[in-house]
Amino acid sequence: MKRLLFILLLSTVMILTPIIGSYTRGMSNKIYIPLETSIVLETLTIYNPTTRQCDDTPLITASNRKIDTAKLFRQELRWLALSRNFLKRWNGQFNYGDTVMVTSGDLQIDGFWVIQDILNKRYTNRGDLLFDRRIRTIGKWNNVKISKTSYQLFTTGLVEN
Repeated sequence: MKRLLFILLLSTVMILTPIIGSYTRGMSNKIYIPLETSIVLETLTIYNPTTRQCDDTPLITASNRKIDTAKLFRQELRWLALSRNFLKRWNGQFNYGDTVMVTSGDLQIDGFWVIQDILNKRYTNRGDLLFDRRIRTIGKWNNVKISKTSYQLFTTGLVEN
C-alpha cells in the first residue's frame, strides 16, 4: 500500500512539475522589501522630457541615463526626479538608481519608481514622475510617501528546462 501511494505521489509530481514550471517561467524572481528610509514629499508632479520642462538635453537625466522614448511611451520606464535635499550628494537619504515605493492613493502612480533625475535647485521637498507627453501631461499630489526598497532574490525550487 505504501509503495502504491509513493508511486502515485511521484507520478503526480512528475506530471505537475512541467506545468508549474512553464507557468512560473518568465516571472520575476525578485521580492522588493521596504527599508526604514522613507520620506513624505510635500508635492509630487508630472514632467515630460521636453526642452521647455528640462534643459537643452531633455533625453539625458541627471544620473546620465538616456531616456528610451519608445519604452517611456509603453510605460516600461518608471523614473522619478527628486529635489536636491533628498539626494545623498546634498546630505539626503537617496542615491540615483535607488528603487522607491510611491504611496499616494492614486493606483496609476503607486508602485515602484527608480530615482534617475533631479529637480531644479529652486525646489525642495518635491518629486516629479517622468511620463511621455502623449500619455500624461498633468498631475499633482500632496503629502506623498516614498520608501526606499531593496530586493531579495528567491528561487522557486523548480528545475527550469
